[in-house]
Amino acid sequence: MVDLQKVLNAKFNKYEYHLTTKQVSLYALSIGCGRKDLKYVYEGSHDFSALPTIGVIFPGQIIVDIISEGIPGLEFDPMMLLHGEQYLEIKNPIPTQGIFETETKITGLYDKGKGALLLFDCLTSDKSNGKPIFLNRFSFYIRGIGGFGGPKQPVEKTEKIPQRKPDATFSQKTTEDQAAIYRLAGGDLNPLHIDPEMSKIGGFKVPILHGLCTFGIASRGVVEHFCGNDPSKLKNIRVRFSNIVYPGETIESEYWKVDDKVLFQSKTSRDGSLVLTNGIATIGSSTNSSL
Repeated sequence: MVDLQKVLNAKFNKYEYHLTTKQVSLYALSIGCGRKDLKYVYEGSHDFSALPTIGVIFPGQIIVDIISEGIPGLEFDPMMLLHGEQYLEIKNPIPTQGIFETETKITGLYDKGKGALLLFDCLTSDKSNGKPIFLNRFSFYIRGIGGFGGPKQPVEKTEKIPQRKPDATFSQKTTEDQAAIYRLAGGDLNPLHIDPEMSKIGGFKVPILHGLCTFGIASRGVVEHFCGNDPSKLKNIRVRFSNIVYPGETIESEYWKVDDKVLFQSKTSRDGSLVLTNGIATIGSSTNSSL
């Protein structure tokens, strides 16, 4: 079922993505921006910019293709796969249009006993000059294939949220159509997020919101409250996906500033349960965020 060395040696084709200003605007709309956020949704704005988390869309299709077509040395049911964590690093100013190329590799497969943790690194570069723009690390937990004798996941240091009131909060009420919009903007066409019959097979009463949509919404609070609404100040951001969000629910995020870091977590209005945990973003100096 699992051939560790074959998995780690797997090679994948590079993936090309053509970004337009229309897609930049659509992505912003898909994570809750509107007319009050002209710099993100109107290409005619003098400071038109891409939101940093647009970086997750570039490798999205290749990850979907790899999972659906299979990975050498790894047999599993795609319905048993869960998106565990996401890390995004912005390496250079983000263009608002152009052709980008993403190189993908598997960087880890860890034995978790009842399941396995699979890590992908995806480096996206501007094809016109070769400059790296984004590094994405996707972490997927695959249920039911653990116990194969593979290595254990290294223990990572986590930052503890301060025992005080948050320094800022950000609330976004999602719409009933949020997932329908995000699937087009974010490139994740998994029917789990729009087809009621498929969501039932996945164990959900109705289609659920994409975790990366929740991730994008929470990141807007970081940019607004800690970057002076300058997206180029956000250098990297990571989260753990802890629970689901149903379209129509309100996502409430709480933030704590600790040096150059922002620690955060997000809750759902459904029952107050945490949907994003271990959130941490690094803030730096401003750069020109669009070319």
